[in-house]
Amino acid sequence: MTIENQPFKVKKTYEEVADYLKHQILSGVYKAGERLPSIRELAESLGVGQSTVREAISSLKTIGLLTMRQGEGTFVTRTEPQEVLASFEPIRPMSLDDTIALLEVRKIIETGMVRLAAERRTEADLARIEEALAQMTEAVRTGDRWEQADWNFHYALAVSSHNPVLESIMQNLADTISKSLKTSREKLFHKPGSAERLLTEHREIGKAVEQKNPQRAEEAMLLHLRGVEKEMLT
Repeated sequence: MTIENQPFKVKKTYEEVADYLKHQILSGVYKAGERLPSIRELAESLGVGQSTVREAISSLKTIGLLTMRQGEGTFVTRTEPQEVLASFEPIRPMSLDDTIALLEVRKIIETGMVRLAAERRTEADLARIEEALAQMTEAVRTGDRWEQADWNFHYALAVSSHNPVLESIMQNLADTISKSLKTSREKLFHKPGSAERLLTEHREIGKAVEQKNPQRAEEAMLLHLRGVEKEMLT
């Protein structure tokens, strides 16, 4: 397919590139099941860096609009994109009770998920987890892009569980929490000492998965999520 877009006039963030690609998908420029141009082609066409395109694609994969096939490229999900977005329509907690309920769902899902990840992870899975941790380390250093790096880590764990249902649930959960609790999560990250503590907790989770220690992985995840819950609700 010929890419009929004009380069952005100013430098864009990956979120803006993702919104642009989402519009192209929903408007039918890229149809269900169709292969997207390569990352290099998209970057050149849009006038942005390849890393920006990669992050944009990753965020669209997280909400189920795109899927990646090893050695083949990036494809629009075969389910009609409108149906994907409808099924993943995020709830937007407005009350304290709603927020508590959403955080409880995370604990239930992610502690079980990380146990499976520790039992089933492959070397390729470990590489994805380590890449996400590297992104988180950079986010702590620069004070930027923590949200995406954090979810890249948790989604890498979902992939490592080798359970497609859990992976789909995490796609939905990621978008829900990102939109519903974005402000609270940003405040948490910017609290003095919080970013470094969160990074340490994620490293402990990753270490337990690397060592194939399901019990330790579950304990580390629960400790992390309880800490996040406490900070966000106080």
